[in-house]
Amino acid sequence: MAVATLVPASAQRAVVACHVCSSTDDTTYIEARGYRIARCKNCALWFVNPQPTVEELKQFYATYDDGDQWRNMEEHFNRGVRKAILRTKRRGAILDVGCGSGNFLRCMKEAGFSAFGIEPSGTGSEYARAEHGIDIYHGMIEDYLTLNSGRRFDVITLLNVLEHLTRPAQTLLQLDQLLASDGVLAIVVPDARFHDIVGRVRRLFGIPDPFWIERPKSFLSGFKLPDHLCSFQPDSITSLLRRCGFQVVAIQNAPVVFNLTLRRTAAKLLVFWMSRALHFFTFRRLLVGYSTLVLARKVPR
Repeated sequence: MAVATLVPASAQRAVVACHVCSSTDDTTYIEARGYRIARCKNCALWFVNPQPTVEELKQFYATYDDGDQWRNMEEHFNRGVRKAILRTKRRGAILDVGCGSGNFLRCMKEAGFSAFGIEPSGTGSEYARAEHGIDIYHGMIEDYLTLNSGRRFDVITLLNVLEHLTRPAQTLLQLDQLLASDGVLAIVVPDARFHDIVGRVRRLFGIPDPFWIERPKSFLSGFKLPDHLCSFQPDSITSLLRRCGFQVVAIQNAPVVFNLTLRRTAAKLLVFWMSRALHFFTFRRLLVGYSTLVLARKVPR
């Protein structure tokens, strides 16, 4: 399994405003690995500030590869997301931003969709083309959106991708232009509120590195450096979508991505079913879990 190297912290990084509400009033939440994770005092978004440069991130993703985890352990997750999408859109063209090895697009092709993906990893995009015959743009989402503006998609997905983007609001506004008038946007992000709770409990017990920042391949993924630039919770992802002109039509706990170790998979499944039960017994008022799946539509203009 290839592991991407940490880029030098000496690069010039920009201080940014909150990606959800544009506030510049934040407080330090975590400092680790040469980065600072801030929390917005207005909307409670967690985000890396100062932010890595585009060059740093390109260098990081050029060699990024999750190996067998990426290629062989996502089927349960992919089918769960597909099931949610099919409730609102039965056919059409789909764009998967950050498509990895193309397994989700292969899953959607089996349901009759025409598939296209964007992936910055060279090994990921090559695997998707060779194994699944999927049309892939190899590069960053920002570069694709600059070069291509005329194509329209019935479904656009960002599955554990939005938290990686340097300007998530701008990207959503651009994707709005690629989405058909009756199209569906599907987003999965880690639920940082759950990861915050786990980290705080571990800190109370004096456990070193309570949020597993120094172990990016650990159980928690809500706070992950240097690539998770935003850490959302249901309220903040909903606010961002509304700000960008989308109407949320469904929000729920996301299906589980299995891991190579049985213990981690079992832990994720336990959290998932406990979260589902909590959501049900609170009459859908309280949504908290390992990760969140949101479906949204364009607001007619």
